[in-house]
Amino acid sequence: MSPMLAFPDAALAHAVSAFETTAAALESIAGDFSAQIAQGLAGAGGSLKMLRTFTSQPTGRESGRVVVVDWGGTKGRAGIVELGGAGAARLVAEEVFTFSEEQKRGAVAPVFDVVAAAIGRVVDAQPTGAYPLGFVYSFPARLEGINRAVALALTKGWRVAGLEGQDVAALLGDALRRRGLERVRVSAVANDTVATLILQSYRSRGAGGRPADIGLILGTGTNQAADLGPAGIRNLESGNFDGVTAVETPYDVALDREQREPRPGAQRLEKMVSGHYLGEILRRVVYDLSQRRAGLRGAAHSAFATPFAVESEHLSRIAADRSNGLDDVDALLRELGATSTREERQGVRALSGAIVGRSARLVAATLLGTLRVLDPVLADRRTIAVDGSLWGGYPGFASLVAGTLVELIGRERADRIEIVFVKDSTSTGAAVIAAVAAAQGSARSSSG
Repeated sequence: MSPMLAFPDAALAHAVSAFETTAAALESIAGDFSAQIAQGLAGAGGSLKMLRTFTSQPTGRESGRVVVVDWGGTKGRAGIVELGGAGAARLVAEEVFTFSEEQKRGAVAPVFDVVAAAIGRVVDAQPTGAYPLGFVYSFPARLEGINRAVALALTKGWRVAGLEGQDVAALLGDALRRRGLERVRVSAVANDTVATLILQSYRSRGAGGRPADIGLILGTGTNQAADLGPAGIRNLESGNFDGVTAVETPYDVALDREQREPRPGAQRLEKMVSGHYLGEILRRVVYDLSQRRAGLRGAAHSAFATPFAVESEHLSRIAADRSNGLDDVDALLRELGATSTREERQGVRALSGAIVGRSARLVAATLLGTLRVLDPVLADRRTIAVDGSLWGGYPGFASLVAGTLVELIGRERADRIEIVFVKDSTSTGAAVIAAVAAAQGSARSSSG
């Protein structure tokens, strides 16, 4: 029989209260976030990198077929996106490519040959003609131009010899030529957060509306991009924001200290708000209570004893259960190796809700920090484009963020902020970025 969970009320209340965040604390975080944006733009360091993207806002009239590559791990995708103008776009074809463990630790050229082969499979089935390519490269890189990205140290278990310091767009171009695909030209290297912003701008402008101001990814990880006017569209690398110590718990401190990648001290905001970590935070709370004999006696013999065995999808499932007996929470806990009473399931639900609630409030505070840089008195209408599995998959997450903004700035100002969920935006957004870059390149050639 599976072990039983048991929550003493006092211990549960104390654990839940640890994740509460006051409006004053969030205002302080928003102010620090604004200050660090200014610091990063001035080149004075700080945890927000404020990286140039060399990307311009679309007109909404971009059209034609564009090759897109989305790669940043063992699997990647190559496809064709057709832009129809007036903000319209559709995915015409797509190929998935994968890498072996040997390739992940081998030479550079074979890796890019795999990507080029997938591009060839989708392009060979298309009409003849030239194709711009948008390359979403999700490993660390330093952008030096719209179509130039210098690879930094690889992550996620990759150890390709000789890649660091090379231009990944040029390496892909070389691989395309080896395969005889001279008609495909890398026009842009794109960031997924920027792609979300640009896709919403393309759709809105195509319908006669205004462009997006901020792009937000909130899934496994998190990041912001923003159109900062004269400073251009910047990749904030906001997951690295470190101004969160006032609202951290001992569980956050321990999680940060024990991670090798990202290293301790890095990605502090991400470790408190994103999907990769929220389930782990819940697991740590449950397991800690059991170790202190404060309840949850079965945790030591369940998935709660195994790091990262509890996932954000589990938290979404807990939030979605509206039955009187929390029957699906019961089923979930059994799958994780523990049985429970209704009161204990309510305890798990309260803990989960508190952890996700803090995430939403921190996201709102950091968005407010960016909005105040764009518009200090929040007088104008603003648009935030969002993509990511946590935002789209956790029931009511958007409402939690919107409610926090109302709490912080009032209903009138909050109503001027439109938050749009732009699902699966990476490839299509990259296609728009590439189309804009290709058009600008053609204009420069013609004027020259």
